[in-house]
Amino acid sequence: MAVEIGQRSCSPLIGSVHRALFALGLDIASYRARPEGGGLVERLVLERSGGGRIEGALSAEAKAAILPIALQVCVTEG
Repeated sequence: MAVEIGQRSCSPLIGSVHRALFALGLDIASYRARPEGGGLVERLVLERSGGGRIEGALSAEAKAAILPIALQVCVTEG
């Protein structure tokens, strides 16, 4: 499963996101960050700890764990 997080800040969210995903038993298989529009876009490819695809409820849980972290940065900066 791949997730992209775009933000106006140039401060990466990877540390906070990693902790939330670790609690769900997920690993970051791949990570890229690129500057865009004065901010940063981070792309994470996620997999289950020990390998395997993320499907169904676990996919929803991963997105639900990431969303508040990304929104918190937007509120703090806005």
